[in-house]
Amino acid sequence: MNIVVYTKPDCPYCVKAKSLLALKNVTYTESVLGEDITRADFMMRYPGVKSVPHVVVDGNSIGGYDKLNEWLSTSYTNFLAG
Repeated sequence: MNIVVYTKPDCPYCVKAKSLLALKNVTYTESVLGEDITRADFMMRYPGVKSVPHVVVDGNSIGGYDKLNEWLSTSYTNFLAG
């Protein structure tokens, strides 16, 4: 499973998303806007996404912190059980 968390510096919800993944022992890659990817490239790759954090699992956009929390409670739990 490949999880990428797009973040930006000084983003409290980015910190919360990364902390939640760490708490659940989920391995992920962080990509920082302006450092690892340009804002333009991010917007081309994920049109319509206006904020970070933005979580992508196996190429599928999950969403921000709230959607990540929901995904960890349902889809990820089912994945581990299955």
